Amino acid sequence: MPEPFDVEALLADESALRDLLRGCEATRALADGRLSRIAGGLSNRAWRLEVRDGAWFVRRAHPDAARLGVDRRSECIVLHTVAAAGLAPPILACDPGVGLLVTRFVAGQAWQAAAVTQQANLQRVADCLRRLHQLAVPVDVQDVSYERQAGHLASQLPAADPDLERLQSLATAAFARLRERQASTALCHHDLHHLNMIEARGRLWLVDWEYGGRGDPLFDVAGFLAMHQLGPGPSATFVMSYGRLTLADRLRLDDARWVFDYVQWLWYRLRFPDLAADPTGAVERLAKRLLHCDN
Repeated sequence: MPEPFDVEALLADESALRDLLRGCEATRALADGRLSRIAGGLSNRAWRLEVRDGAWFVRRAHPDAARLGVDRRSECIVLHTVAAAGLAPPILACDPGVGLLVTRFVAGQAWQAAAVTQQANLQRVADCLRRLHQLAVPVDVQDVSYERQAGHLASQLPAADPDLERLQSLATAAFARLRERQASTALCHHDLHHLNMIEARGRLWLVDWEYGGRGDPLFDVAGFLAMHQLGPGPSATFVMSYGRLTLADRLRLDDARWVFDYVQWLWYRLRFPDLAADPTGAVERLAKRLLHCDN
């Protein structure tokens, strides 16, 4: 991502984006709209695009996304499915070949971390998740396996990483315990961070579906709890509101939370091989949590 003060790079980005918009029949009329860069993404580049009939969200995908476990073709299928279900904003264009995504811009606010802990909001997220997991899984979406994703990411890291060997040993045991249960499958989001929840006029929208796909719904629940480090009380409220975990799922929820954090750690470690370049400090923070089994 260009630095905010690099005006030439920003203008070059916008020029390239306008060329992409002109090259797509569905978005050609938007190409001369007013662009405002949206900050905050760690990999992709995004803009708010304003034209006479309203505003649009425009994203250019990271060119090396497959290395981080993203399937853009599958993402487009997922997006059309969840938009039709009213869980995500309507789609104007999704072209995996050029990494272009254009959706209606939701005029709202991303949640802050404190919002997640409110009981009413826990129930709202649980309701969205339950609705998502009840949808029919569309044909040709990617199968998302956390065990396979962990192996894919770990294989790209240097073997000399000081934490990798110990974490891999712990992960092997956790994955083995998770395999003992009879897992179900559903259409899953896999990245239920509060910044991917947009509040607009009393409605909750879920965004950023690039890791969505067919998966084990336990990991959507576990991921939400792990990313927000929810304690026993809020976790119980969320699980009860969601209402779809089996007894076997609940018994393995702590393992699933740990595994979710492990895959997060691998992703950040691969994305930021130079720890000093990690703007979030997530690599060190997650490693400490994982090694102390405190998630």
